[in-house]
Amino acid sequence: MTRLLWALTATAGLMAGACAPTTISPNWGTAYQQMRASQVLNPAAGEQLDPVVGQDGVANATAMGTYRKSFEKPDADFQRSIVSSGVQTK
Repeated sequence: MTRLLWALTATAGLMAGACAPTTISPNWGTAYQQMRASQVLNPAAGEQLDPVVGQDGVANATAMGTYRKSFEKPDADFQRSIVSSGVQTK
């Protein structure tokens, strides 16, 4: 009987504590917004239409083509590990 009374009291206390109103600080999220803004090197970069100086267009196009082709098909030479957590896979 004592355990039941203690369990009911503890349950009632937890339920009453869970219903307590919560308030968010007025500056909640400020640090996140400041961190995000500090990562932007040039906020007006999207407004500039000047071409990028110092990069070869042909080399960039080749690099982008190679990058895109890497997603088209998986490598045929890919083999799974023989030992994976002590279990042999084939």
